[in-house]
Amino acid sequence: MFESYSHFDKKLAWHLFRQIVEGLAHIHSQGIIHRDLTPNNIFFDARNDIKIGDFGLAKFLKLEQLEQDLDPAETTGVSVDGTGQIGTYFYTAPEIEQRWPKINEKADMYSLGIVFLELWHPFSTGMERHIVLSDLKKKGELPLDWVEEFPEQASLLRHMMSSSPSDRPSATELLQHAFPPRMESELLDNILRTMHNSEDTSIYDKVVNAIFNEETLSTKNHDNNAAVPKLGGNDTSSIHHTDLDTEMHDLVQEISAAVFRLHCAKRLEIIPMRLVGDSLQFNRNAVKLLTNGGDMIELCHELRLPFINWGDFDVIGGASALTEAEVIKAAMDIITRFFHPESCDIHLNHGDLLEAIWSWIGIKADHRQKVAELLSVLGSLRPQSSERKTKWVVIRRQLRQFFLSVLRPSSSVVDLLGAVNKLQTVGLRFCGIADQALPRLRGALPADILTRKALDELSQLFNYLRTWRIDKHVFIDPLMPPTEGYHRDSFFQIYLRKDNSLGSLTEGTLLAVGGRYDYLLHDMWQSEYKSNPPGAVGTSLALETIIQHSSVDIYRPFRNDSSRSILVCSRGGGGLLEKRMELVAELWEDDIKAQYVPLLDPSLTEQYEYANEHDIKCLVIISDTGVSQKGSVKIRHLELKREKEVSRESLTKFLSEAMASQFRNPSIWN
Repeated sequence: MFESYSHFDKKLAWHLFRQIVEGLAHIHSQGIIHRDLTPNNIFFDARNDIKIGDFGLAKFLKLEQLEQDLDPAETTGVSVDGTGQIGTYFYTAPEIEQRWPKINEKADMYSLGIVFLELWHPFSTGMERHIVLSDLKKKGELPLDWVEEFPEQASLLRHMMSSSPSDRPSATELLQHAFPPRMESELLDNILRTMHNSEDTSIYDKVVNAIFNEETLSTKNHDNNAAVPKLGGNDTSSIHHTDLDTEMHDLVQEISAAVFRLHCAKRLEIIPMRLVGDSLQFNRNAVKLLTNGGDMIELCHELRLPFINWGDFDVIGGASALTEAEVIKAAMDIITRFFHPESCDIHLNHGDLLEAIWSWIGIKADHRQKVAELLSVLGSLRPQSSERKTKWVVIRRQLRQFFLSVLRPSSSVVDLLGAVNKLQTVGLRFCGIADQALPRLRGALPADILTRKALDELSQLFNYLRTWRIDKHVFIDPLMPPTEGYHRDSFFQIYLRKDNSLGSLTEGTLLAVGGRYDYLLHDMWQSEYKSNPPGAVGTSLALETIIQHSSVDIYRPFRNDSSRSILVCSRGGGGLLEKRMELVAELWEDDIKAQYVPLLDPSLTEQYEYANEHDIKCLVIISDTGVSQKGSVKIRHLELKREKEVSRESLTKFLSEAMASQFRNPSIWN
């Protein structure tokens, strides 16, 4: 903490001390004794906000724990005679050194006294620190000049360092009696609390008016402009783009649009911002702006850094898992135009599976978001990789500290370690290649309806991806949290992997995210319509990230795009879903716009109705007899009322020639 605390300031010293005391008051209220409060375990950021860390020696205030002696293994780094390394010795309360059978939170108050001295008496050298703290520890003596300058602080320090724990103040008592009048920052906190809790909106209006005071803003802008160095005549680095950058930018956007059109997508313009109010809210770090009228505006997700310039593709309706497979296919069709498929990892998860994992491990609902945040750093690492296993060492420590800070006295350390161990078991054993991880999860988790449904949908999704030859580097990652709160069913993330100079994989770069958002539609639909909402799934690609990491020479150009699309239909054979998927993928591969009805076994009537609704005139009809016996398909044009049977091998050639004349050349039907 004090490495960057060199310039002494009274207000800052009180501000930091108050936050430390507030932190102690909180952990003591949870029944926890820190027992190792030193500057090394106190951290503050650029805004001087304090965090207390390293709960490795912490204990619960439970009778059976208080009666236990201090584990000798836990005193690592403690110099009991003051002659070794200056570690926790100076901060250790007498009752801990003397191994009293029972200790309480007043042990932390003794340590706080030493911290308080270092806040009010910054040391210029390590030797000065050792001499002053040694005299205080062994003789109870403080520097005379310091006592004369700060008599009230010296009295408070001696009170906190009383040899009798019962004579020391508690953290709560310090907050009530030990501080001078509140500082400006604390007065502001009171104003903000009043704004939040009061029904009187005049205070909010006054604050907004002060923020947007033109005279104040003018002065601030003048000061900022004076501080910004002027660019030299040839220095345009902040806005300069090379011709190659511009070409690459245009190329990525053109290819994304072309792939979306191959999947028969319709362009939809969106409003790039919305008013934050009574509409459905989700916990995410979107950019928010305050208007001078006091309204808050949120920029849409695709405008958020670091994913400026997202490309979005959504499928409304259709069967679950099948439509997820198509949006992943569309995303991969774009990504693999710029990167080799072997360098891309697809991570899959399901909201119900994640809930089952939380319940199985015993993570409480109000702790899950924080645990998910700690685990999210694993998402960029390939499951089963040595890099992910190494990262678990850090994650275990962070999880242990978090659980110690929130668990109630009634909870045992055994339960705590059990939860951490189970999380690591899931992370190392059940995260992996899809066809290996799914059977393990089925065997380990309770076979309730929602868990079975989640695993079945993930299994179906993987099988559909396999039909489209997307089966390498597809992982089930059951600890991966969704990027959006409305992804309550299946969701996914696609990463770019690159080897470092040592041949091992580096952390992945996130290229695309997506998932099913029926939950969002259902919530928004209820207030507008009486009918049941359709299902929906979508993906968002980080186009700027693709631009930054790709090179032009990997690009494979498109042929001229036709405005007409083909509908691949089936007759009989139980829907022939895999055959329809394979055929439509062949057409996409040859840059022919094509789609199919995203249902398992649609009737021919349903497929004709789909063609009519989407203004599709040309059908490619496959049947179980035609595919298996003759290897042929039937082409039918609804508007021209013409049809022809062609072999699978000549299908794309026929369609390319026919679409060039909009199917109106009579010779193609002969």
